[in-house]
Amino acid sequence: MPVSKPESVTLARCDRYEPQEIRSALKDIFAPYGGLEAIVAAGQKVLLKPNLLSAALPSETVTTHPTVVKVMAEMVRDLGGKVYIGDSPGHDAQKKAHQACGITQVIEEIGAEALYFSDPVYKQVKGFRLWEIPLAPELDRVDLVINLAKLKTHSFTGMTAAVKNMYGCVPGKNKARYHFEYPLPKDFSRLLLDVYYVVRPAFSIIDAVVAMEGAGPRKGRPRQVGLLMGAPNALALDNVAASVIGFRPGQVATLAAASELKLEGSDPGSITINGVSLQDCRVKDFDLGPASQGRLAGLLAFLPFSWIKDFIAGRRPYPRIDAALCTRCGACYQACPARAIEFDGSSIPDINNDGCIRCYCCQEFCGPGAIDLSRK
Repeated sequence: MPVSKPESVTLARCDRYEPQEIRSALKDIFAPYGGLEAIVAAGQKVLLKPNLLSAALPSETVTTHPTVVKVMAEMVRDLGGKVYIGDSPGHDAQKKAHQACGITQVIEEIGAEALYFSDPVYKQVKGFRLWEIPLAPELDRVDLVINLAKLKTHSFTGMTAAVKNMYGCVPGKNKARYHFEYPLPKDFSRLLLDVYYVVRPAFSIIDAVVAMEGAGPRKGRPRQVGLLMGAPNALALDNVAASVIGFRPGQVATLAAASELKLEGSDPGSITINGVSLQDCRVKDFDLGPASQGRLAGLLAFLPFSWIKDFIAGRRPYPRIDAALCTRCGACYQACPARAIEFDGSSIPDINNDGCIRCYCCQEFCGPGAIDLSRK
């Protein structure tokens, strides 16, 4: 992969999910790169890849807001591009997620085509962790991908934004399988970098009009940030997004892994900011989450002695189920890649700490928010 080189990121104010305000902000974002017309040509097939983690309402800030997706789709369509919209949710069926997240309505209003990711095709790569990557074959139907991510905290990697959003191009149960095979955040983050470099979106946008703080990516709280951010390089974009909400260097596992590998966009000091100044965008007292891994990812990436890394990794909390909130839906049982949860359909699920790899997939897909990661 290329070594670190100067990159640029554009920040644009956008305080509401109002179409004209979003359109204006997106135009400002694309302007330093020659406008969207420098990326999308008439007749091209363009996949808009939002974050559709699960069948959540837009107000829950779990997914990319449908108005951002709609305006982006209109802009592509106005340039003569053929619009496709698709993602592979981690738990819920894709059609169900499209309906709940407002994407079905966008597709109908814009005349776009939904891409339902099916059984994967394995792509041979010489990556950082993988030699082959199972990707949705539907990616081969399009000419380019525009990445529409959501800014959220993440209990495993610290933060999820542009780079991690590409993981949705890995369909089905493979996502859970890789959590089991790569249980440490640093190793898993290198896998995420592999996926990003294979898909390599033409441009990435982060929806941070309203972000998620706290126990993301599912259980957190909405937090007004009032920004749309964009860049051709998702690593540079994530670096700036992390700085906006207060992460220190090394606290986000994907960025720590990229820095260790000296990838382009991994050096915050070499990134040029267009539009609103970074200083004017910083959010004070943003809750970075349960700190299970967001605060330790950098140490795991850079400490020289393996026994110290093992000790720090061992300090991550185990998930606990709040019986008062649990609805016995079984989502945690289905999501667990290590099969460390016992569930008979009637009683509260039981997490076996001896088998738990602390990937926090259970917490990520618990709709009622009944799984806690705090140390007690």
